[in-house]
Parts: sequence; structure tokens; C-alpha cells
Amino acid sequence: MAERNRERSDQIRSDGQGMNGMERPLLHGTDGIRGCVKGAPTNDIEALNAIIEKREVNGRAFMLLGMAFAEVLNEDLGRQPKIVIGWDRRPGNAMLVSGLTDGLHQVGAVVIHGGLVATPGLHNSVIGTGADAGLMVTASHNPSTDSGVKFFDSKGRKSMPEFEQRVANIVWKIAEREENRDPDPELCLPDKMVNAERGHRNTLAKRFEGIAADLEIDSEGIDWIDILGTPELLLDSSGGAATEWFAAGLARRGIPFREVSNADLPLNEDCGAGNLSPTDSWTWNEMQTNEHRLLNALGNLHQSRPPTSGSLIGAALDGDGDRCLLIESTNEGAKVVDGDQMADDLIRAWVASGIGQISAAFSIETDLALTADMSRLHSKVMIHECAVGDRWLTEALGHEDLIGTAWPKVIGAEDSGHLVLASPHPISDDEWNLVGDGAATLISQLMARAALSSMNAASAFKPGWKRRISIRDTDRSRWTGVGPIADRIEDRIRKSLEARTVNLKRREIEGENGLFLLRGDIDGVEVSFGIRNSGTEAKTSLSIRARSEINGLEEIATEIADLLRIDLVP
Repeated sequence: MAERNRERSDQIRSDGQGMNGMERPLLHGTDGIRGCVKGAPTNDIEALNAIIEKREVNGRAFMLLGMAFAEVLNEDLGRQPKIVIGWDRRPGNAMLVSGLTDGLHQVGAVVIHGGLVATPGLHNSVIGTGADAGLMVTASHNPSTDSGVKFFDSKGRKSMPEFEQRVANIVWKIAEREENRDPDPELCLPDKMVNAERGHRNTLAKRFEGIAADLEIDSEGIDWIDILGTPELLLDSSGGAATEWFAAGLARRGIPFREVSNADLPLNEDCGAGNLSPTDSWTWNEMQTNEHRLLNALGNLHQSRPPTSGSLIGAALDGDGDRCLLIESTNEGAKVVDGDQMADDLIRAWVASGIGQISAAFSIETDLALTADMSRLHSKVMIHECAVGDRWLTEALGHEDLIGTAWPKVIGAEDSGHLVLASPHPISDDEWNLVGDGAATLISQLMARAALSSMNAASAFKPGWKRRISIRDTDRSRWTGVGPIADRIEDRIRKSLEARTVNLKRREIEGENGLFLLRGDIDGVEVSFGIRNSGTEAKTSLSIRARSEINGLEEIATEIADLLRIDLVP
């Protein structure tokens, strides 16, 4: 087998020569490759076209991708790579994992299967095994009928556009040879297996103790009911890898969590962070009739005797476990605590504990009031603005000092619940990695709330105004961020603001191809209008933000959304 694999690798390398100037259609979106899992065509070109034209993934396309991933690594390393594959429990994943394993082996790679695991657990396993890369088979918060793949490098960081274009160039070249090979059952088997989930749980245990020590909290002596404001917190792990153990592990440490999602039901179905929006709020009655399992359970638990406003009553992870949103009680019911507020709480806890310098990365959808009001903290907070996606948060923080025994004070945040934090190295005691981990985010928030309750902390930021609208079932090829449609939208915005003092200009952000971003101020109030295609679903998103509320923005949002539906929905 090894001799045949070397021959295959030599042939692909020969075919790939001279391609640097020729870019082929990308298969990756903003966070990996995703689509509805379907049976594989018998033709390689059709298998790849299904991803682009139909948003469908299949075993044949993943075999080709495995070959391309391995070949790019061969070129960079000058040797055959070692790659770890992990997956969540989507019903189509066995076929996709087999396809990737087959393709990797065809190019001579050593393949390790990490098993059923959350995405941050795969990240941890790549570093812990000393692998050259990792592949996580998941579609995150998408329905369980979807799946896909995310690529991680040897540092556990997600792939960037340059790498993804190289993969695209090679995979199309392979398909154009028209070999249309059938899967080889022998090549679908791994060379080794590891328990990636066990490693993830061990790292989370380190993080629990480390964060508590860093904030000088006696984690065993905390009265969590008093700190959080409720005798029982509900956890919704979206039916993902953490469903069986995370709530139980927290309860053993005295934090009264109970899991409400069910691993016997489809992943992400009526549960999890993927079905919540950062701006959501509900009355208790609305929660009782809501199909979302966490909201329904919270409504039934608290409707007759509501907790004090501001109590932390629930938390939700997404299907692959890399993000988290919290649920907090209000006077009328409950609301989502988004990534912006979570970042502010942790930063305030750091500052209150004496930290003088912090590095923070925020996406273009972050609340403008948060980034504009850092002076209240009386500490140096270095702010980076970046594209949407936790890989860009990591990229923005990647030059920070991650060596030493102390927890690095770096944080990247999106309001969707992606928080990128420093994570202990699985092997070295004085090294740290950057990863978005929903379970670790929840732990950091529990500790931050415990710390803030006993410290003289700066006040929380006062949220600005924002509205996000998803236009679903769009033909994303019609939206490029420039051209007649974008011009009409800008003209409509300016016409709606004719009576105001307006200073708005278009801006570009690295990594956001196809972004329409109009930034500036209206009557002296900072404001932003953004439109971008989703990289994971057939939808286009409108986001309007203002540092404080401005009359007329709600009407403009509705008007723009209607225009986008007319122009983009077939």
C-alpha cells in the first residue's frame, strides 16, 4: 500500500505544478465546507460541483478533498503528513470520514481517528498527538442533515483563504483527470485511534482550576446559588458531544446544572445556541409555548416563581461545541446574553483583579457601544477589528505572547457566542493555544460572575442599538458587495437620511470578500450598515449597528431587507 500511495502522491504533485497563477472555484465558506449530505455521484467533477451548485456534500468529494489536503501539506512539509480526524454524531458522517481517510491515504498520509468529539476537542487532539493537521467533520449549528469539514493546522488554528485556494486548485486538478476511482475499503481504515474527547475533558478540568486561581476564586467555597441567583441552571448542549458529561461535571463541582438536550434526538433540532439570536428576549409565557427545549424548560421552571432580574438561569452550546450563549432573567422573562456582554464581563473581571493590559479582537458585527466605551475600565485594552468568523479572531490575536505559566489575557469575541480564549497546551506547562470552546466560555463566565460579585469592578457597558436580519434562500452569487444592487442600497440609505447630518463611507475588511460596509456617523452618533453572504448557509445577512438608538434605523432595516429579498431570492 505504501508504494502505491507514493506513486499517487508523485502523480498529483506533477499535475499540480504551474497552477499558482490559476485560481479554481473555492469549496470553502467562512467556516469550512458545508452542505446537505447526499449520495455520491459516480463522476468526480459532479461530486465537486454538487458542493458549489447544490450545497451538497458527498463521500466522493471528501475523498478528493482528502487527497488535496494531504498534497498541500506534502508541499509545505516535504514529507507525508500525520492528520487527526474527529466528528460529531450527524447521520451522514461515517461516509464522509471514510472518504477523507481514503483520500488522505492515497497520498501517503498517516491518519488518526479521534472519534466522536466537539470541535475544540479535535483542536486539542491535533496538538496533543503532535499531528500536522486536523479535520473536523461537522456542520456546526446547521441541521443534522448537513455536514462538512473544518481544517486545523498543527497549532490547532483554522484554515485561512490562501490555504483554501491551494486546496481548491489541487482538488479540481485531480477531478479533471477523470479517474473517478471507487472507494477502497482498506484505505478507509485509520492507522491509529485516540480518544479525543477524553483529552478535551482533561483540558477543560485544567481550565476550570486555572481560571479560578487566576481570578483568585475559591471554587470549592462559592455559594453558586447566591452568585447566579437560581437553585438550578439549565444547560443545552444541542445534543452534541458534551450532552452526556458537561452538566454532570459542573454539578460535581457544586454548580447546579441540569442538561435538557437529548443525544437520542437529531443534533441541533429545536435546541442549542444555533437556534438563538444575540438580540432575542421572551416573556415567561412565550417561553412556555416555545419549541426550543431550553426556553420551554426555563419557562416551565420559572413561570410561577420568577428569579430576580439579572440571574443567570441557562446556557446553550451549539452542535459542535465551539460557542456558547447565556440566558439571563429580566423583569418580564428572559433574554440572551451575547458574546459582546460575555467579553465585557470577563474583561471587567480581569481589570478588577489588577490586570493592566488586555488584547481583544472583535468582529465587524460587535456592538459599537462596547468598543467605544473602553475608557471606563481604566486599563489598557488593545482592540483589533476583524472579519466575521472565529478564525479571524484567532488571526488577530495570533501575534500575542502565549508563553508563560500565567493565563494570557487575550480574548476574541463575536456576539453570536464565539469567544476565543487562551487554552492550556496539552503537553507543555508554559505554552498556550487559542481556541473557541463553548464549554470553556461557559466556565469563564461562571468564574467572571463569581469574581465580579466580590470585586469593585467597573460598570458594564450600556449596549448600543443593533438589528440583524437574515434573508434566507438567497442566490448568493447575486450578491458581491459592489455593483448596481449595492449602489441602490446605498442610495436608499442616503435618501432616507436626507434631513440628517450624515458622514458615511464605504470600507473594506480583510477576509470579507463580498462585504458591503458603510461606516461613519449620523448626527454625530457612530453607525454601521453591513451586508454579507453567509458562508455556511443559503442566506444573506443585513446588520445595522449604532452606538445609541437613532430614530428611523428600524424603518431603514426593513426597507433594505425588502430590497434584498427582491434582488437575491429567486
